[in-house]
Amino acid sequence: MTEQAYTTGARTKYLLIGVIVVLAFFASYGFAASRSASVSEANLETGGAYPAAYGTDTSLACDGAESGGCGGEGEGEESGGCGGGSGAVVEGATVSDGTVQSIAIDLSEGFFNPNVIYVEAGTPLVLEFGEGHGCMAEVMFSEFGILEDVTDGGAVIELPALEIGEYGFSCGMEMVYGVLVVR
Repeated sequence: MTEQAYTTGARTKYLLIGVIVVLAFFASYGFAASRSASVSEANLETGGAYPAAYGTDTSLACDGAESGGCGGEGEGEESGGCGGGSGAVVEGATVSDGTVQSIAIDLSEGFFNPNVIYVEAGTPLVLEFGEGHGCMAEVMFSEFGILEDVTDGGAVIELPALEIGEYGFSCGMEMVYGVLVVR
């Protein structure tokens, strides 16, 4: 075999390998993007509660050691993990002064407490989120285009009067969920 034929064959081989790598990358990216979209759609269907796609296994909701995807055993709030997230429903209701309603939401245990919040329709809302870290470093209301950092003392989110329905919220990583139930 001549040196030119060998060089052409090597180039063809490396070009073919490069094409395969690029195709594999785009295929895996497409799979991940479709998985993310299906989880987001499930969030909207459930009003932001734990996605129906997860069934009743809320351990996938970033709850520390059981989830395996958020730091694993021994990694809580202090180490940047998710903390001790909870699959349990913790209900709470806003307090209204007639012109605005408000509620404080604790993030210190690695989940929203409360994570199901009952709200009056037609009255503006103030949500006072406590400080959070790791998975709980941000609070997101994707329906309203809100993403707030809560690592420096928490955040206050003001929402206008809402119509009857359910409005989901999550941590910035979309692993821990809550819902506003407006009635």
